[in-house]
Amino acid sequence: MSDGKGRRAVLAVLVSVVVILLYFFVFAEPLSPELSAVPRWKTDIDVLQAAAASAPAAEPIAFSAGDRFGYFYPDGRLSFIAEAAGGAPVSDASYVSLEAAGGDRVLKRPDGATIASIESRFPFYSGGRLFSAEKDGSGVAAYDSAGRAMWEYAFPCQLSAFSAGDGLVVGGTVDGWLEGVSLDGRRAFSFAPGGSRLPVVLGIGVSRSGDWVASVSGVDKQRLVVLGRGGVDYRVASHRYLDTDYREPVRVVVLDDDKHVLYRRSDGIGVWSVDGSVDEVLPVKADDFDVALDGSKGIAYLVARRGRKSEIVAFRLPATLLGRIALPDYSEYARFSGSSAFVGGKTWLARLDFMEE
Repeated sequence: MSDGKGRRAVLAVLVSVVVILLYFFVFAEPLSPELSAVPRWKTDIDVLQAAAASAPAAEPIAFSAGDRFGYFYPDGRLSFIAEAAGGAPVSDASYVSLEAAGGDRVLKRPDGATIASIESRFPFYSGGRLFSAEKDGSGVAAYDSAGRAMWEYAFPCQLSAFSAGDGLVVGGTVDGWLEGVSLDGRRAFSFAPGGSRLPVVLGIGVSRSGDWVASVSGVDKQRLVVLGRGGVDYRVASHRYLDTDYREPVRVVVLDDDKHVLYRRSDGIGVWSVDGSVDEVLPVKADDFDVALDGSKGIAYLVARRGRKSEIVAFRLPATLLGRIALPDYSEYARFSGSSAFVGGKTWLARLDFMEE
């Protein structure tokens, strides 16, 4: 490589670093006096990069942005980054690779070691668990960590929404039914929210515990319904009609505190309690969002996406806004762990730590 090309490459890297840092710390809205965002590191990534042989003691974190996927460590070191058309299903414990030679799906560990070959046409992860969708969209198969098929389940109609907790899977159908599946593949419940001219299920959130299921369903009118486990069945714990008229998937999340539900609405992100006693809205408009709760501090962090724009928002439950930080355009990756945020795109990763003053 000539000196001129080398200087230009170095300059390009430096410019990208400066631009990202400006987005984080110059153009961000200030956080509240009680909370600040501290930059920890920024790493440039490339395909097939690998960390040193002496890997950190910490567990690797899954990464996926566009066609690129892989793993990195909390200190910023990379495990590996690969590239495949359309990306690949990936979780912290494993990922699914399409082997070019035989066309088989291969389940692998983060270090690249093969776990098993799996017969799966459309593999995906939900709630950290591996599933496979049937070609016609009406059935799902579940796999264990060793790649063994545990069960197959046929829903009564094509699925329009799906979510999984640790002990419960729930599918929502285009004809408006919610159907729960237990760990052994048996039907846990079946429920039709109703109340709308068109009863399609647009979004589902299942609590990690499996005790709560929240859904947004229907067109004209749309309805938020929360089901709670009651003995051997699930019953309506709370509900409300919505002013929205979405015709596309709607994000619904049950927080890990088993008390609050977040859902997309036209004027922001709705915050609803499972018992219906809280009905608030965060003034954060988003087409989609991801959220995580730092239970030790009672603070939640979300990444709100709207077109090519995205931002990190910190708030105290139920809906006290603490601050927001704009991310660079086309940021494709965001992940929270405690009070740390890992964000990035196809060519970079960065870490921010939120600190209480």
